[in-house]
Amino acid sequence: MVKKAFWSGKKVFITGHTGFKGSWLGFWLLHLGAEVKGLSLAPNTTPALFDQLDLARNLSHHLGDIREAELVTRLIASWRPDVIFHLAAQ
Repeated sequence: MVKKAFWSGKKVFITGHTGFKGSWLGFWLLHLGAEVKGLSLAPNTTPALFDQLDLARNLSHHLGDIREAELVTRLIASWRPDVIFHLAAQ
């Protein structure tokens, strides 16, 4: 059972947040009250679920490649998330 109280106010970082599963996870976490920041490449499908859910407006959206270690380190260090979901893949 998902506890809304657990996720409410939690800072969550998602890699791959523009993909199908990352978009659903971001949407769900926002609904549960989490603050969500994502790092991903631009959506590569048309239509993209990320765009259909209008997530760019509702979470902290960063385009970039997770292979850029300095970018990943900077985002995580500056935001200090409580939870990290790594969903980025090719």
